[in-house]
Amino acid sequence: MSNQTNFATEFPAGKATGLITKIQKLARENSSEARIVGGAVRDWLMRRPVNDFDMAINMPITRFINILNKHNIKFYETGIAHGTITVVQDDVSIEVTQTRIDVKSDGRHSEVKETADWSADANRRDFTVNAIYVTDDGTMYDPYNGTLDIQHKKLKFIGCADARIEEDYLRILRAFRFVACLPDFVLPKRDIAAIKRHCHHINTLSAERITEEFSKWLAAENPISALKLAVKIGLDRHGFGFEFSLDNLKIGKLEQAFLQLDWLARLASITPVSDKNKIISVMQFSRQQQKRFECLMRGLTEAEAEALATSKWKQTAYWHGSDIQDMARIYSIRTGFVFAQNLLDEFDAFEKPKFPISGEDLIQLGWVPGPQLGARLVELERIWVLNDFKIPSGSNFLTKP
Repeated sequence: MSNQTNFATEFPAGKATGLITKIQKLARENSSEARIVGGAVRDWLMRRPVNDFDMAINMPITRFINILNKHNIKFYETGIAHGTITVVQDDVSIEVTQTRIDVKSDGRHSEVKETADWSADANRRDFTVNAIYVTDDGTMYDPYNGTLDIQHKKLKFIGCADARIEEDYLRILRAFRFVACLPDFVLPKRDIAAIKRHCHHINTLSAERITEEFSKWLAAENPISALKLAVKIGLDRHGFGFEFSLDNLKIGKLEQAFLQLDWLARLASITPVSDKNKIISVMQFSRQQQKRFECLMRGLTEAEAEALATSKWKQTAYWHGSDIQDMARIYSIRTGFVFAQNLLDEFDAFEKPKFPISGEDLIQLGWVPGPQLGARLVELERIWVLNDFKIPSGSNFLTKP
Protein backbone atom coordinates (compact mmCIF):
# COMPACT_ATOMS: atom_id res chain seq x y z
CA MET A 1 0.00 0.00 0.00
CA SER A 2 1.39 3.42 -0.97
CA ASN A 3 -0.15 6.78 -0.26
CA GLN A 4 0.83 10.42 0.07
CA THR A 5 1.37 11.84 3.53
CA ASN A 6 2.46 15.15 5.01
CA PHE A 7 5.44 13.34 6.49
CA ALA A 8 7.96 15.34 4.49
CA THR A 9 6.74 18.67 5.86
CA GLU A 10 5.34 17.66 9.26
CA PHE A 11 7.82 15.04 10.44
CA PRO A 12 9.53 16.39 13.58
CA ALA A 13 13.08 15.44 12.58
CA GLY A 14 14.49 18.54 14.25
CA LYS A 15 18.28 18.58 14.18
CA ALA A 16 18.27 15.34 12.15
CA THR A 17 16.57 17.00 9.16
CA GLY A 18 19.81 18.08 7.53
CA LEU A 19 21.45 14.67 7.78
CA ILE A 20 18.32 12.84 6.60
CA THR A 21 18.12 15.13 3.57
CA LYS A 22 21.82 14.65 2.83
CA ILE A 23 21.56 10.84 2.93
CA GLN A 24 18.52 10.89 0.64
CA LYS A 25 20.27 13.25 -1.80
CA LEU A 26 23.37 11.06 -1.99
CA ALA A 27 21.20 8.01 -2.66
CA ARG A 28 19.29 9.79 -5.46
CA GLU A 29 22.48 11.01 -7.10
CA ASN A 30 23.66 7.42 -7.27
CA SER A 31 20.49 5.93 -8.76
CA SER A 32 19.28 4.59 -5.43
CA GLU A 33 16.84 5.57 -2.72
CA ALA A 34 16.98 6.06 1.03
CA ARG A 35 13.82 5.86 3.13
CA ILE A 36 13.00 6.51 6.76
CA VAL A 37 11.66 3.31 8.31
CA GLY A 38 10.73 1.66 11.59
CA GLY A 39 10.17 3.29 14.95
CA ALA A 40 10.46 6.89 13.76
CA VAL A 41 7.61 6.43 11.28
CA ARG A 42 5.53 4.39 13.72
CA ASP A 43 5.91 6.90 16.54
CA TRP A 44 5.18 9.85 14.25
CA LEU A 45 1.95 8.20 13.10
CA MET A 46 1.04 7.65 16.75
CA ARG A 47 1.84 11.29 17.59
CA ARG A 48 4.55 10.14 19.98
CA PRO A 49 7.94 11.81 20.46
CA VAL A 50 10.46 10.70 17.83
CA ASN A 51 13.95 10.24 19.24
CA ASP A 52 15.80 7.77 17.03
CA PHE A 53 16.04 7.65 13.27
CA ASP A 54 16.64 4.60 11.11
CA MET A 55 16.91 4.59 7.34
CA ALA A 56 17.07 1.88 4.69
CA ILE A 57 18.97 2.30 1.43
CA ASN A 58 18.67 0.05 -1.61
CA MET A 59 22.33 -0.08 -2.52
CA PRO A 60 25.16 -2.25 -1.14
CA ILE A 61 26.38 -0.72 2.09
CA THR A 62 30.00 -0.97 0.90
CA ARG A 63 29.13 1.24 -2.04
CA PHE A 64 27.41 3.75 0.23
CA ILE A 65 30.51 3.78 2.44
CA ASN A 66 32.62 4.75 -0.56
CA ILE A 67 30.20 7.60 -1.31
CA LEU A 68 30.39 8.84 2.29
CA ASN A 69 34.18 8.73 2.21
CA LYS A 70 34.19 10.69 -1.04
CA HIS A 71 32.10 13.43 0.59
CA ASN A 72 34.06 13.33 3.89
CA ILE A 73 30.98 12.33 5.87
CA LYS A 74 31.68 10.63 9.19
CA PHE A 75 30.28 7.16 9.93
CA TYR A 76 30.84 4.12 12.14
CA GLU A 77 30.64 0.49 11.02
CA THR A 78 28.33 -0.43 13.88
CA GLY A 79 26.83 -3.52 12.24
CA ILE A 80 28.64 -3.90 8.97
CA ALA A 81 28.25 -7.69 8.95
CA HIS A 82 24.51 -7.15 8.66
CA GLY A 83 24.74 -4.15 6.34
CA THR A 84 24.37 -1.42 8.96
CA ILE A 85 26.41 1.70 9.58
CA THR A 86 25.80 4.80 11.70
CA VAL A 87 26.17 8.10 9.87
CA VAL A 88 27.14 11.06 12.04
CA GLN A 89 26.90 14.82 11.63
CA ASP A 90 27.61 17.10 14.58
CA ASP A 91 25.64 15.53 17.46
CA VAL A 92 23.14 13.70 15.22
CA SER A 93 23.48 10.02 14.35
CA ILE A 94 21.32 7.93 12.00
CA GLU A 95 21.49 4.18 11.44
CA VAL A 96 21.49 3.32 7.74
CA THR A 97 20.98 -0.28 6.65
CA GLN A 98 21.03 -1.72 3.17
CA THR A 99 17.80 -3.40 2.05
CA ARG A 100 18.33 -7.10 2.64
CA ILE A 101 16.89 -10.57 2.97
CA ASP A 102 17.70 -13.38 5.38
CA VAL A 103 19.28 -16.38 3.69
CA LYS A 104 20.01 -18.39 6.83
CA SER A 105 18.98 -18.16 10.48
CA ASP A 106 19.25 -20.32 13.58
CA GLY A 107 17.00 -18.26 15.85
CA ARG A 108 19.90 -16.29 17.30
CA HIS A 109 21.98 -15.12 14.36
CA SER A 110 21.06 -14.51 10.76
CA GLU A 111 23.02 -14.47 7.52
CA VAL A 112 21.80 -11.69 5.25
CA LYS A 113 22.07 -10.91 1.56
CA GLU A 114 21.61 -7.53 -0.08
CA THR A 115 18.60 -6.84 -2.26
CA ALA A 116 17.26 -3.77 -4.03
CA ASP A 117 13.69 -5.01 -3.57
CA TRP A 118 11.79 -2.94 -1.00
CA SER A 119 9.04 -5.55 -0.61
CA ALA A 120 11.62 -8.25 0.16
CA ASP A 121 13.21 -5.99 2.77
CA ALA A 122 9.81 -5.35 4.37
CA ASN A 123 9.06 -9.07 4.44
CA ARG A 124 12.02 -9.79 6.75
CA ARG A 125 11.00 -7.23 9.38
CA ASP A 126 9.29 -8.20 12.61
CA PHE A 127 5.96 -6.37 12.98
CA THR A 128 3.65 -4.64 10.53
CA VAL A 129 3.88 -1.37 12.47
CA ASN A 130 7.66 -1.38 11.98
CA ALA A 131 7.53 -2.01 8.21
CA ILE A 132 6.28 1.40 7.10
CA TYR A 133 8.65 3.40 4.89
CA VAL A 134 8.58 7.08 3.94
CA THR A 135 10.45 8.51 0.95
CA ASP A 136 11.92 11.98 0.62
CA ASP A 137 8.83 13.23 -1.26
CA GLY A 138 6.48 12.14 1.53
CA THR A 139 5.20 8.95 -0.12
CA MET A 140 4.43 6.27 2.42
CA TYR A 141 5.10 2.65 1.45
CA ASP A 142 3.11 0.35 3.75
CA PRO A 143 3.01 -3.16 2.23
CA TYR A 144 1.53 -4.85 5.33
CA ASN A 145 -1.05 -2.23 6.35
CA GLY A 146 0.85 -1.22 9.45
CA THR A 147 -1.01 2.10 9.54
CA LEU A 148 -4.30 0.23 9.97
CA ASP A 149 -2.80 -1.87 12.75
CA ILE A 150 -1.68 1.33 14.46
CA GLN A 151 -5.24 2.66 14.23
CA HIS A 152 -6.63 -0.60 15.65
CA LYS A 153 -3.80 -0.88 18.23
CA LYS A 154 -2.69 -4.31 17.04
CA LEU A 155 0.88 -5.58 17.22
CA LYS A 156 1.06 -8.21 14.48
CA PHE A 157 3.96 -10.24 13.22
CA ILE A 158 4.49 -9.93 9.48
CA GLY A 159 3.19 -13.00 7.69
CA CYS A 160 3.59 -16.27 9.62
CA ALA A 161 4.29 -15.54 13.29
CA ASP A 162 6.10 -18.87 13.75
CA ALA A 163 8.44 -18.08 10.86
CA ARG A 164 9.22 -14.59 12.14
CA ILE A 165 9.96 -15.93 15.63
CA GLU A 166 12.12 -18.80 14.36
CA GLU A 167 14.27 -16.28 12.49
CA ASP A 168 15.16 -14.59 15.78
CA TYR A 169 13.77 -15.69 19.15
CA LEU A 170 14.52 -12.23 20.52
CA ARG A 171 11.37 -11.13 18.70
CA ILE A 172 9.39 -12.74 21.51
CA LEU A 173 10.82 -10.24 23.98
CA ARG A 174 10.47 -7.42 21.45
CA ALA A 175 6.77 -8.26 21.16
CA PHE A 176 6.29 -7.93 24.90
CA ARG A 177 8.40 -4.78 25.00
CA PHE A 178 6.22 -3.13 22.35
CA VAL A 179 3.02 -4.23 24.10
CA ALA A 180 4.40 -2.59 27.24
CA CYS A 181 5.58 0.58 25.51
CA LEU A 182 2.73 1.17 23.05
CA PRO A 183 -0.39 2.14 25.06
CA ASP A 184 -3.32 -0.29 24.70
CA PHE A 185 -1.69 -2.35 21.93
CA VAL A 186 -2.53 -6.06 21.95
CA LEU A 187 -1.17 -9.15 20.25
CA PRO A 188 -3.58 -11.24 18.13
CA LYS A 189 -4.42 -14.68 19.53
CA ARG A 190 -2.55 -16.46 16.73
CA ASP A 191 0.62 -14.53 17.55
CA ILE A 192 0.27 -15.23 21.28
CA ALA A 193 -0.10 -18.93 20.47
CA ALA A 194 3.06 -18.83 18.34
CA ILE A 195 4.98 -17.11 21.14
CA LYS A 196 3.81 -19.78 23.59
CA ARG A 197 5.07 -22.52 21.26
CA HIS A 198 8.52 -20.99 21.05
CA CYS A 199 9.08 -19.22 24.38
CA HIS A 200 11.35 -22.00 25.71
CA HIS A 201 13.95 -20.90 23.15
CA ILE A 202 14.55 -17.63 25.03
CA ASN A 203 17.25 -19.39 27.03
CA THR A 204 19.28 -19.89 23.84
CA LEU A 205 19.80 -16.13 23.50
CA SER A 206 22.81 -14.33 24.92
CA ALA A 207 22.48 -12.66 28.31
CA GLU A 208 23.34 -9.34 26.69
CA ARG A 209 20.46 -9.50 24.19
CA ILE A 210 17.98 -10.72 26.82
CA THR A 211 18.94 -7.93 29.23
CA GLU A 212 18.73 -5.21 26.58
CA GLU A 213 15.16 -6.12 25.60
CA PHE A 214 13.85 -7.14 29.01
CA SER A 215 15.14 -3.98 30.69
CA LYS A 216 13.35 -1.84 28.07
CA TRP A 217 10.17 -3.83 28.66
CA LEU A 218 10.37 -3.40 32.44
CA ALA A 219 11.25 0.29 32.08
CA ALA A 220 8.08 1.04 30.10
CA GLU A 221 5.65 3.49 31.66
CA ASN A 222 3.33 0.62 32.57
CA PRO A 223 4.63 -2.89 31.80
CA ILE A 224 2.12 -4.72 34.00
CA SER A 225 -0.30 -5.94 31.30
CA ALA A 226 2.62 -7.38 29.33
CA LEU A 227 3.94 -9.07 32.49
CA LYS A 228 0.52 -10.59 33.17
CA LEU A 229 0.37 -11.97 29.63
CA ALA A 230 3.86 -13.41 30.08
CA VAL A 231 2.74 -15.25 33.22
CA LYS A 232 -0.43 -16.47 31.50
CA ILE A 233 1.50 -18.20 28.70
CA GLY A 234 4.40 -19.33 30.91
CA LEU A 235 7.05 -17.09 29.39
CA ASP A 236 8.51 -16.40 32.82
CA ARG A 237 8.98 -20.07 33.78
CA HIS A 238 9.71 -21.61 30.39
CA GLY A 239 11.55 -18.68 28.82
CA PHE A 240 13.52 -16.99 31.59
CA GLY A 241 13.57 -19.89 34.02
CA PHE A 242 12.25 -17.85 36.95
CA GLU A 243 8.75 -16.78 37.98
CA PHE A 244 7.02 -13.42 38.07
CA SER A 245 4.88 -12.96 41.19
CA LEU A 246 2.23 -10.38 40.32
CA ASP A 247 -0.62 -11.13 42.74
CA ASN A 248 -0.16 -8.05 44.92
CA LEU A 249 -0.07 -5.74 41.89
CA LYS A 250 -3.85 -6.14 41.77
CA ILE A 251 -3.96 -3.79 44.76
CA GLY A 252 -4.08 -0.20 43.55
CA LYS A 253 -1.58 1.26 46.03
CA LEU A 254 0.89 -1.55 45.41
CA GLU A 255 0.57 -1.21 41.65
CA GLN A 256 1.39 2.46 42.10
CA ALA A 257 4.37 1.56 44.27
CA PHE A 258 5.61 -0.77 41.52
CA LEU A 259 5.31 1.93 38.86
CA GLN A 260 7.45 4.29 40.95
CA LEU A 261 10.40 1.87 40.75
CA ASP A 262 13.07 1.76 38.06
CA TRP A 263 13.40 -1.38 35.92
CA LEU A 264 15.95 -3.12 38.15
CA ALA A 265 13.90 -2.55 41.31
CA ARG A 266 10.76 -3.67 39.45
CA LEU A 267 12.51 -6.93 38.61
CA ALA A 268 13.50 -7.44 42.24
CA SER A 269 9.95 -6.70 43.41
CA ILE A 270 8.25 -9.43 41.34
CA THR A 271 10.76 -12.29 41.56
CA PRO A 272 11.38 -14.70 44.46
CA VAL A 273 14.52 -14.22 46.54
CA SER A 274 15.27 -17.90 45.92
CA ASP A 275 15.66 -17.15 42.20
CA LYS A 276 18.30 -14.46 42.74
CA ASN A 277 21.26 -16.48 41.43
CA LYS A 278 19.25 -17.77 38.48
CA ILE A 279 18.30 -14.23 37.50
CA ILE A 280 21.92 -13.08 37.74
CA SER A 281 22.98 -15.94 35.45
CA VAL A 282 20.29 -15.14 32.86
CA MET A 283 20.84 -11.37 32.84
CA GLN A 284 24.00 -9.40 32.10
CA PHE A 285 24.35 -6.88 34.89
CA SER A 286 27.18 -4.44 35.34
CA ARG A 287 29.03 -4.83 38.65
CA GLN A 288 27.16 -1.88 40.07
CA GLN A 289 23.79 -3.24 38.88
CA GLN A 290 24.49 -6.69 40.31
CA LYS A 291 25.52 -5.26 43.68
CA ARG A 292 22.36 -3.15 43.82
CA PHE A 293 20.15 -6.03 42.61
CA GLU A 294 21.51 -8.33 45.33
CA CYS A 295 20.83 -5.63 47.91
CA LEU A 296 17.27 -5.09 46.64
CA MET A 297 16.61 -8.84 46.57
CA ARG A 298 17.90 -9.23 50.12
CA GLY A 299 15.43 -6.51 51.07
CA LEU A 300 14.18 -5.37 54.43
CA THR A 301 13.65 -7.64 57.39
CA GLU A 302 10.30 -7.51 59.14
CA ALA A 303 11.91 -5.67 62.05
CA GLU A 304 13.44 -3.09 59.71
CA ALA A 305 10.13 -2.55 57.95
CA GLU A 306 8.39 -2.02 61.29
CA ALA A 307 11.11 0.41 62.33
CA LEU A 308 10.58 2.41 59.15
CA ALA A 309 7.01 3.05 60.26
CA THR A 310 8.20 4.75 63.47
CA SER A 311 9.79 8.10 64.27
CA LYS A 312 13.18 6.35 64.29
CA TRP A 313 12.93 5.42 60.60
CA LYS A 314 16.03 7.42 59.65
CA GLN A 315 18.20 5.07 61.70
CA THR A 316 17.09 2.14 59.55
CA ALA A 317 17.22 4.20 56.38
CA TYR A 318 20.83 5.15 57.07
CA TRP A 319 22.11 1.60 56.66
CA HIS A 320 20.35 1.16 53.32
CA GLY A 321 21.26 4.53 51.82
CA SER A 322 19.62 5.90 48.69
CA ASP A 323 17.78 2.64 47.97
CA ILE A 324 15.65 2.86 51.10
CA GLN A 325 12.58 4.14 49.25
CA ASP A 326 12.84 1.36 46.67
CA MET A 327 13.36 -1.26 49.38
CA ALA A 328 10.27 -0.01 51.21
CA ARG A 329 8.18 -0.28 48.05
CA ILE A 330 9.57 -3.73 47.27
CA TYR A 331 8.72 -4.87 50.80
CA SER A 332 5.17 -3.59 50.29
CA ILE A 333 4.79 -5.42 46.97
CA ARG A 334 6.10 -8.67 48.44
CA THR A 335 4.13 -8.63 51.68
CA GLY A 336 1.11 -6.42 51.07
CA PHE A 337 2.16 -4.08 53.88
CA VAL A 338 1.51 -0.51 52.69
CA PHE A 339 3.62 2.36 53.97
CA ALA A 340 1.85 5.69 54.40
CA GLN A 341 2.43 7.98 51.44
CA ASN A 342 3.87 10.73 53.62
CA LEU A 343 6.51 8.28 54.83
CA LEU A 344 7.38 7.27 51.27
CA ASP A 345 7.72 10.94 50.40
CA GLU A 346 10.14 11.35 53.32
CA PHE A 347 12.10 8.29 52.17
CA ASP A 348 12.40 9.84 48.70
CA ALA A 349 13.77 13.04 50.21
CA PHE A 350 16.14 11.27 52.63
CA GLU A 351 19.78 12.27 52.36
CA LYS A 352 22.18 10.03 54.22
CA PRO A 353 24.08 12.06 56.85
CA LYS A 354 27.87 11.85 56.84
CA PHE A 355 29.51 10.08 59.78
CA PRO A 356 31.87 12.73 61.20
CA ILE A 357 34.59 10.34 62.41
CA SER A 358 37.26 8.79 60.21
CA GLY A 359 39.99 6.24 60.66
CA GLU A 360 42.49 9.10 60.66
CA ASP A 361 40.83 10.53 63.79
CA LEU A 362 41.42 7.23 65.61
CA ILE A 363 45.00 6.95 64.36
CA GLN A 364 45.73 10.36 65.88
CA LEU A 365 44.50 8.94 69.19
CA GLY A 366 46.98 6.11 68.95
CA TRP A 367 45.02 3.41 67.14
CA VAL A 368 47.05 1.27 64.75
CA PRO A 369 45.62 0.69 61.26
CA GLY A 370 44.13 -2.80 61.07
CA PRO A 371 41.11 -4.95 61.96
CA GLN A 372 40.75 -3.57 65.49
CA LEU A 373 40.61 0.00 64.25
CA GLY A 374 38.04 -0.99 61.61
CA ALA A 375 35.87 -2.75 64.19
CA ARG A 376 36.05 0.24 66.53
CA LEU A 377 35.05 2.61 63.73
CA VAL A 378 32.01 0.45 62.93
CA GLU A 379 31.01 0.41 66.60
CA LEU A 380 31.33 4.19 66.87
CA GLU A 381 29.18 4.65 63.77
CA ARG A 382 26.51 2.36 65.25
CA ILE A 383 26.44 4.38 68.48
CA TRP A 384 26.26 7.66 66.52
CA VAL A 385 23.30 6.40 64.44
CA LEU A 386 21.41 5.15 67.51
CA ASN A 387 21.92 8.58 69.08
CA ASP A 388 20.06 10.22 66.17
CA PHE A 389 23.27 11.02 64.30
CA LYS A 390 24.80 12.98 67.16
CA ILE A 391 27.98 12.29 69.11
CA PRO A 392 26.85 11.36 72.66
CA SER A 393 27.42 14.20 75.10
CA GLY A 394 29.26 13.65 78.33
CA SER A 395 30.78 10.35 77.18
CA ASN A 396 34.18 9.15 76.21
CA PHE A 397 33.09 8.58 72.63
CA LEU A 398 36.59 8.81 71.23
CA THR A 399 39.00 6.84 73.38
CA LYS A 400 42.56 5.72 73.08
CA PRO A 401 43.20 2.00 72.44
